[in-house]
Amino acid sequence: MSVSVIGLGKIGTAIVPHLLALGDEVRVWNRSPAAVDRMVALGAVPLNDVRTAFASELVLSILFDDAAVREVITREAIASAAGRDTLHVCLSTLSPTLADELAIAHRSAGIGYLSAPLFGRPEAVEQKAANICVAGDPILIEKARACLESFGRVWAVGHEPRQANVAKLCGNFLIGAAVAAMAEAASVLKAENADADAFMTLMTETLFASPIYKNYAPSVTGDRPLPATGLAMPIKDMGLLAVTSAQNQLSSRVLRALRESLSQAQDMGLGAEDWSTALGRLDRIANVVD
Repeated sequence: MSVSVIGLGKIGTAIVPHLLALGDEVRVWNRSPAAVDRMVALGAVPLNDVRTAFASELVLSILFDDAAVREVITREAIASAAGRDTLHVCLSTLSPTLADELAIAHRSAGIGYLSAPLFGRPEAVEQKAANICVAGDPILIEKARACLESFGRVWAVGHEPRQANVAKLCGNFLIGAAVAAMAEAASVLKAENADADAFMTLMTETLFASPIYKNYAPSVTGDRPLPATGLAMPIKDMGLLAVTSAQNQLSSRVLRALRESLSQAQDMGLGAEDWSTALGRLDRIANVVD
């Protein structure tokens, strides 16, 4: 199977080696050439025009946000594959509205489309440990399965592409809520001069023995901060979920509180940090101020 990868950020560059290991022809496109050169050194084929990516049987796109996708995955690019047995799998975390637009545009062009945003940092993708939420036609999911499973586990969450994007946003919200709760708990413990790190070890080895708590707890307490990834993405994702929730006339009390905390952290100069570090520091700063 010929595969094209559109977007060679940290996730995209982590995916390409796995696809090459399958023995597929892997074509790559990126707006900046340096990342393309690194993938070509591994055996990928460079593409000068994003439209040529849609000549492949499978197209994987992993771009930052709605704006980037709208700029790169245009109707003209999609239409360039008209009449071919092409399947486009979008791995980006997008608004459900854009997922609907993309589904319609692909259907009009006569090619397949799946939404498949993934959970996992670049190192998880490198270790084939990503979790991929996929929604769309079950036949198309099976067509893409082998390539997707080369870097993670596939979880089918619906028949409409937008459902995968909603699922990813909800998952990110649950992660953020867990991080915020840990930050508040650590703040209380430190105010009482208790050992917050020992408490987090207790929790993550017993009641909350899951990867999210284990990975984020040391960063929340400041013991082992995670690499700085910035608040732009979680702020974007929580905003998209808030819109979806409002469209469905749902109450969003916890989401609203999380968004306020992220906004405060950004305003206090923590915008470059990982959200676990930022929310942990936000509560510690608030404690000092109070």
